[in-house]
Amino acid sequence: MSTASNSMRDFAGGIYRSTERAVTGKLIRKTSGPFDQARIKMLFDFLFSYCILLVPFFFVLMLRQDYTNLIIIGCYIAVFVSCALLMTYGASIAVTGTIAALNTLLVPMFSSFMNDLDLSPLYAIPWLMACLLGYFVVNLRTALTLGSMLFCYLAVVAFLKTRNIPIALPATYSALDKYLATPFLMAGYLIICLRVWGVYYRNISRLEQQRALEKQKQFSALINQNLTKQFLLVKGLSRSGKSEFLEGNTELLDACFSEIEKQCDTAIHYLDGSGRAE
Repeated sequence: MSTASNSMRDFAGGIYRSTERAVTGKLIRKTSGPFDQARIKMLFDFLFSYCILLVPFFFVLMLRQDYTNLIIIGCYIAVFVSCALLMTYGASIAVTGTIAALNTLLVPMFSSFMNDLDLSPLYAIPWLMACLLGYFVVNLRTALTLGSMLFCYLAVVAFLKTRNIPIALPATYSALDKYLATPFLMAGYLIICLRVWGVYYRNISRLEQQRALEKQKQFSALINQNLTKQFLLVKGLSRSGKSEFLEGNTELLDACFSEIEKQCDTAIHYLDGSGRAE
């Protein structure tokens, strides 16, 4: 049982890593900063996790022949897959992140409007995730724009509800469907949030550590290079001093000793700098 479980986990992990390399590889190679690389990985995690969450619901809707919600979920998945394809071809995460955030905001907004202006957590959580995605992947202005769109929609809903203006549209799901689906969707949303933003901060930490280690290696290589040069100079000066000593030329011998002392001070300075850097 344990072997089968490990094999399935390795298989799933292999699929995830292969997909991540295919989607983010081109962008990662063009990006040097750890923060930007973490944002790329976060956007991929969001797209991948959301699609994994929606696929089971898509097949359930197919079995139930619920064509209205099937179209909604299908459009949802299609836009996310399109974002992943854009990333594969090197499109900037500002573009793909904005599209993904708009998809996460507008599709639930449309479904909410169709279902008697429903403002339950079934829609509120994706709206919040859309604003967070816009902030972390793109910038604060994008997040504020998405938040303004959400505020306008909520203001329209408040106006219609307080004035008792009915929406003459057929609901896309029944109350029973809503209560049955909500626990599974909320669990899925929680997993997505933990996965996307938890891994995001973990990636930043790892990439920052890798960059610090790389800088330390470069600095150590520079120190070794400078020390090697200093030791070669000292070796040459000591040979010259020995030669001058045998010839009885004390003036040049003193100059050799002074230069040796200078080179030793320089080497000590390099070592002190290396110690402080560490």
